[in-house]
Amino acid sequence: MDERDIQTKIDVILDNLEKLCILRSKTYEDFISDFRNIDSCLHRLQTSIQALLDIGSYIIASLGLRTPNTNAEIIEILRENGYISKDRAETFIRMCQFRNRVVHLYNHIDTKTLYEILVNNLGDIKDFYITLLKIISDSE
Repeated sequence: MDERDIQTKIDVILDNLEKLCILRSKTYEDFISDFRNIDSCLHRLQTSIQALLDIGSYIIASLGLRTPNTNAEIIEILRENGYISKDRAETFIRMCQFRNRVVHLYNHIDTKTLYEILVNNLGDIKDFYITLLKIISDSE
């Protein structure tokens, strides 16, 4: 992955966050009244988290750290090496678990839970993004 690939992932995250903020401004009733809101939210959360994991994987490879076998291990490796605090790592791992639910258990996503994540947890995506950018910046 080169610098352009990283920038593409960053662009996806920023665009998704912008669109998710628009969806977040809706009431729960308005949010669930149109399936496109739900579909868009799921897709944008999934692709944002995946882009973050892709950047994390790039960082690990660039730093010559051990190869992760799972998405959650990307975060664990960064934590083990002092790049992410334990409490933030737990939050970021929950994000991975949510992404896995969207990908593999898509028919078991409750709209209330999805809306709660949308309203209360977008900051976690931003925190993960900022953390990864800081790691990249500090390692250059």
